[in-house]
Amino acid sequence: MAPSATPTASLSAAECRVRKEQIELLFSHGTSVLLGNLLAVFACAFMLWDNFVPQQLIFWLLFMALWTGLRMLMVRAHNGRFHERLSVNTWGWLFICGAGVSGLCWGVLPWLLHAPEPLSLAAIGVVLAGLTGAAAPALGTLFITYVLYTSLVLLPFALFCLAQANELSFDMGVVALGYFLCTLLFASVNNRFTLASIRLRFENLELLRQLQVQTEVAEHARQCAETASTSKTRFLAAASHDMRQPLQSITLLADALQTEALNDKAQRLLSSMREASASMGELMDELMDYSRIDAGSMQAEFRPFDLAQVLVRIEAEFAPLARTLGLRLSVRTRHLRVLSDARMIERILRNLVSNALKYTHRGGVIVACRVRRKVVRLEVWDSGVGIPQDKQGDVFREFYQLDNPERDRRKGIGLGLAIVDGLTRLLGQRLQLRSIEGRGSVFAIELPLDTSEVARELHPLRAAPLPHNLSSVLVIDNEPVIQQAMAALLAAWGCQVTAVESLSDALLQLKSAPDAILADYRLLEGETGIDAIEGVRRHFGRQIPAAVITGDTDPHRLAEARASGFPLLQKPTPSAHLREVLSALLSQPPLNA
Repeated sequence: MAPSATPTASLSAAECRVRKEQIELLFSHGTSVLLGNLLAVFACAFMLWDNFVPQQLIFWLLFMALWTGLRMLMVRAHNGRFHERLSVNTWGWLFICGAGVSGLCWGVLPWLLHAPEPLSLAAIGVVLAGLTGAAAPALGTLFITYVLYTSLVLLPFALFCLAQANELSFDMGVVALGYFLCTLLFASVNNRFTLASIRLRFENLELLRQLQVQTEVAEHARQCAETASTSKTRFLAAASHDMRQPLQSITLLADALQTEALNDKAQRLLSSMREASASMGELMDELMDYSRIDAGSMQAEFRPFDLAQVLVRIEAEFAPLARTLGLRLSVRTRHLRVLSDARMIERILRNLVSNALKYTHRGGVIVACRVRRKVVRLEVWDSGVGIPQDKQGDVFREFYQLDNPERDRRKGIGLGLAIVDGLTRLLGQRLQLRSIEGRGSVFAIELPLDTSEVARELHPLRAAPLPHNLSSVLVIDNEPVIQQAMAALLAAWGCQVTAVESLSDALLQLKSAPDAILADYRLLEGETGIDAIEGVRRHFGRQIPAAVITGDTDPHRLAEARASGFPLLQKPTPSAHLREVLSALLSQPPLNA
């Protein structure tokens, strides 16, 4: 097992590393082994001085001291700056040869006795046994080193004892041979453990290296994914904002035209335009919601709210569509206070009801809620086509649709239920589905009741009519087409409108305080609608009712807008919702600042 002259030629790379580590361990223990060896030399000479030929003993002492000193210099050279000047293989051979010469010097010690008495031999045997036993852990790391050293120490002593005429010396020789075999066995076991620990350490280091590489690769992939996701979200948010601006203009102009006297053909064209506008707005909402859920940028805001507020808006939004389709929509409104995110719950219900109406050809849709202990079970029932048992898991995958191979846009794009599933998981809930093919489906989600206060009856949120007296409304938007569309719609509702693009323009044109303010969130030169509202309020010294309208979908911007405390409308804003908010604003008496 001695290191070969060319280890890389006969050993694998892994075994070469192990052999190198064995030799390094030899030299790391070298100083302590050599100091112990030198101490044993002088101790032995002191105890048995009278039993040796003085001249021979002195020569032996000088040689052992000189040789041990040379070996210590070799160890220091290896552990110092000369380490790289020789190969590991050469250093190993030097240590092995040094150990062999030292062992041979110890082995010839009995032949230096002038009178080999059993007592003298016993003393030498004890010293040699102590040397070989103590050297086993250190020299056993490279087994050939220990075999050579121990053989040259103990075998000459054993042969010398066996050659003596007296029985006691013969017995000591037999004992020395037995001890020699035992030490080799012990050193062999120690060597196997050492090799196993070295290999295990290298394996652990390799595993650690691989883990670090994999971690770095995974971290790089995660950063790339986050960068791509952020870029995608930023792009979609910017594109959505820019697309919502003209879409808002189309929606407002169409709503304004509806108040005019048009012939039947123009009314049909206007109806088609409004339907296309609503479809495009729904598509953008779905794409942005799914993108934000997929990117992890949407967070739930848990607050108590009255479930009736959401149910009333759902009924107002989908009742006309249900009547157009010849279906019944029944929304069983109950005033229950739940602890959840009102916006997400409304979005979930909107998608479920919209999906139910698309896949129901006769009968109707029911939205109901039931109380079970401290939980409200919100359910959407339909008598539609139903979902086969083996497809019920697939309907929550993005862009998956049942029975729509022609990709009929009227049936959506297949993101509605994927968004519902994502929002439900964000709320920490589980969406439940029961369906029978050909008979219908029921989707359900459970919401915790708000136990902080007793649930109370509230008046349903119905859109209040605008005041009969002429109301003045300030519209702040940096898009001229939005200004024109908003002015046309509000004028059709009987409002006196001042449309401007900034705070400075508003202060120049206004002669008195308006009754309400509708401001776009993102204005020119870094100004926000919130800044503009506060500026108008300060100028007139009154807390004028106001709302913010935005086409932004970036969650941080939306959070900033909501933090202002003003009602927030998302473009494109349906005229019914805009009228509802404006009615609420105009019904608030302005307060002095």
